[in-house]
Amino acid sequence: MRKKNCPFLCKNKLCRLVLHHGDDILSETCTLFPREYHHFATHTEAISDAWTALRFWISGRCSHNFCFQKISEVVTLSPEEQILFQVRDHILQIVQCPDYSPELSLLESFYILSELPTTALSGILLADYFSTETQTQLSAAITNMEFSTEDMLYECNELLQDLAVNYQKEGLYEEFLTPLLDLAGSISTNSYPADLSQKWKLFRAHWDKHAPLLRAFLSNEIFADLLLPDNDLNGMLIHLQWIGMEYAAIRYSIFLSWLLSGEHTLTYNDIRDAIVILTRMTGYDDDDIYEYLENSFESLYWEWGYFAMILADV
Repeated sequence: MRKKNCPFLCKNKLCRLVLHHGDDILSETCTLFPREYHHFATHTEAISDAWTALRFWISGRCSHNFCFQKISEVVTLSPEEQILFQVRDHILQIVQCPDYSPELSLLESFYILSELPTTALSGILLADYFSTETQTQLSAAITNMEFSTEDMLYECNELLQDLAVNYQKEGLYEEFLTPLLDLAGSISTNSYPADLSQKWKLFRAHWDKHAPLLRAFLSNEIFADLLLPDNDLNGMLIHLQWIGMEYAAIRYSIFLSWLLSGEHTLTYNDIRDAIVILTRMTGYDDDDIYEYLENSFESLYWEWGYFAMILADV
């Protein structure tokens, strides 16, 4: 069967119309049309890709927080399914909290999810894990921890290069990746002349201004990818690892772009372009995610310390 690709896609699978004329050129269909469907036993969820979700958010057609319907309120779920969807609802609530940085929300969510018992988890126990008191204590503890900026930058530098190597070989996303990987290579060999830690502090002042946009992106990722059909709590933990790694790679790639640009003010387009490309680069199927994690890390399931290192809010 012949594949019906959009005639406006360029070789990097980006839209020529948007690249040349901006987001406003898109039709309503391209703006709103869901890109994927997840078929659960009780219902089907329509999922939009990151580009579509961000366009919808930036257009002002929704509040600064996406509104996701609680599935338990509209369909009848088994007790096991009820727990899984409640976990997703709780994590969405954390990610959308304006009092937390996007990084802190991911760190807190990963800690709680990794601590949940995989058997005999009741709604009452789940409510305790995600209670306001627990979250307050946990966020305070994480905020008071000291993280190494140097370790975070080094590891994210390695992650980005590892994620990009196959795309570089295939000649995909060359305009975006080539300058970043050249700079990443010089950082790996300690030939970059400036103090990266000091540069990072300056970058964070620009990055943090876009927290509402980043929360919107993460909210869409959590709703779309945290819980897939036939997954369990262990599967949700793997997907949260993947979302965290994706976010760390996006943040670091934008940091490198910012360095290459002469440290200019970050714009929505800067962040959107990196998000679109990195989410496509990490848009693996379940089997490929497991294979990548098993081949690239000592353990399929990360320690919280590693997750915290690549997402250090420093």
